[in-house]
Amino acid sequence: MTRALYFLGVACFVAFLNGALSQSSEITAWCDVSPSWTSEDAISGTESVTSQSVRTTLGEQVCLNLCVKRMLATGNVSYGVEVRIVEEEVIGSYPYDPNTPSTSIFAYPYDEINFPPEQDGLFSFPEGANSAAIIPQDPYDQQWCFTPAIGDECVYTVCFEGYFGTETTPSPRCFKIEVYNKVLFFDEDATDYAVVDGLSLMIKPEDGLFMSGWVYPLCSADPNVNMTVMSFLSERNYADENDLGLPNDQGLLIRNSINYEPSTGSFFYYDCYMGEVMSKPEYCCDTWHYVGVSIEQEGKGMLYVDGTVPTLSMENERDISKFSSIEFETKARPDWTGRPLLDNQFKIGEKFVGYMDELGIWDFSITPQVFDSLRYGRTNQGTGAKKAFDMSSSTPTLRGPELVDLPIPSMTPCVLGMEHNVGPVDGACVSEIFGWSFSQSVLPKCSFGGIETRASYIDFKTIKCETPGHVSPRFVDVVVSNDGVNFTHSEASGKVVKHLFLESSLYITGEGNGGAEADSVCNDLPTKAVSFGAWVCPKCGPPVPPPPPSPSPPPSPSPPPSPSPPPPSPPPPVVLGEGDAVAKK
Repeated sequence: MTRALYFLGVACFVAFLNGALSQSSEITAWCDVSPSWTSEDAISGTESVTSQSVRTTLGEQVCLNLCVKRMLATGNVSYGVEVRIVEEEVIGSYPYDPNTPSTSIFAYPYDEINFPPEQDGLFSFPEGANSAAIIPQDPYDQQWCFTPAIGDECVYTVCFEGYFGTETTPSPRCFKIEVYNKVLFFDEDATDYAVVDGLSLMIKPEDGLFMSGWVYPLCSADPNVNMTVMSFLSERNYADENDLGLPNDQGLLIRNSINYEPSTGSFFYYDCYMGEVMSKPEYCCDTWHYVGVSIEQEGKGMLYVDGTVPTLSMENERDISKFSSIEFETKARPDWTGRPLLDNQFKIGEKFVGYMDELGIWDFSITPQVFDSLRYGRTNQGTGAKKAFDMSSSTPTLRGPELVDLPIPSMTPCVLGMEHNVGPVDGACVSEIFGWSFSQSVLPKCSFGGIETRASYIDFKTIKCETPGHVSPRFVDVVVSNDGVNFTHSEASGKVVKHLFLESSLYITGEGNGGAEADSVCNDLPTKAVSFGAWVCPKCGPPVPPPPPSPSPPPSPSPPPSPSPPPPSPPPPVVLGEGDAVAKK
């Protein structure tokens, strides 16, 4: 890992320390170390690393307080000692020490240092601090701050050390930064819902309409109760003496809605004007789906689920990913008149059981291409939506739902390790991949050196993949995608995980029986000793002489003798006549 050093703080000049900085009794230590400690205590490792785990979300800045001081035997203390990034871990020491329980949060696969992208993390003095002063206003204000950007939703192990000249703190200070995603959770009593007050007034009848979101129905829901994802409602009643006397539209309670039918695994659009339009019955519960409805100004509508056009699931297969693109016609629109907050409502999750995220409502229709771009995009923010809820920075008004941590398919996962780092060139080695932000999606994938394979979700930190075949010997990068499109960015996760495809002839078990067995390489490695070796001739010294000329080819064999000519044909028989006989006499 190559990373520029960032320096924090300015060494403070204190007059009474002149001439004393070279004393052996001085200690450079973290600020929470007692000033009464001696240099021998620090050298012997009495100072313990305080392990810390920090949580944050996309776009939410988190700052780590880093304060280092200089302590003298006289008890005098100076602050503002410089701090720098530690780029390399020390196995068995930091960030993970198997003999120190407090460092257990850094156990594999978090035992290696991986910083986020350089532009997203920086040293800083918070407002009110004065780094140029002889003595900082607040010595505890030294910080390193990180703001997760799109692609940075990973877990990072970061370490720092304070230093003064050649002297450093006895041990680095390490932090584990976990980046989570918030989603709405509707529990199984099916009484929770959320509302957006005044939204109907923003959607005019002459305009189009589009609404969409990520939806995760739970299989534990009652299969006989349809679940509403989101709906525009109107509850005007002319029997009410307080009615405003607007045109009578009583009976159009449900103006526009997206729903899920658990018994068939179908999403459907419904309004009281035209009825319902069903998708294909093939969308399983306990899985994330992206669903949306677009209605043009003239009333032409489209229901989309998990895509808009046929798409191959895998490059080397002929299977088509499941999707629905259903046309319909309707004149229904949200009720933009009536009494605000009473007649026109927008509800989310009525009788719904499961999770939702990235809900958005627009006052215009969209094309299939825009739907797909939103499905593969990380967030609805900045897309022109009248309302966009990412559940981390913005939420609707909640009437019971809770915010919980759960990745969604549009997040880019990161890979931090794997079960079998070595496998046979023939592939078919099933291995668990360890990382962060894995999602229970329709089409998760792994990629080994650019060769894609299907993945199976285990939890948000673990998935399972089967290695493909590959050229050997070769190291390949291992990356993962939740949606089959957005794969791990190793630069963003600060770590590259590799897999070695190995010929079986180079593999020897540690059981002492020798031999090789390609099919068992991936099964044996986790629990047995292994040895790798080869005869190697590195090129060094004078140039390698050219190879000797090839030997002359052997002379061509002589051609076989020509066959003997055939014997001459016998002469034809002579027929003698009378004249011939006279002449001979």
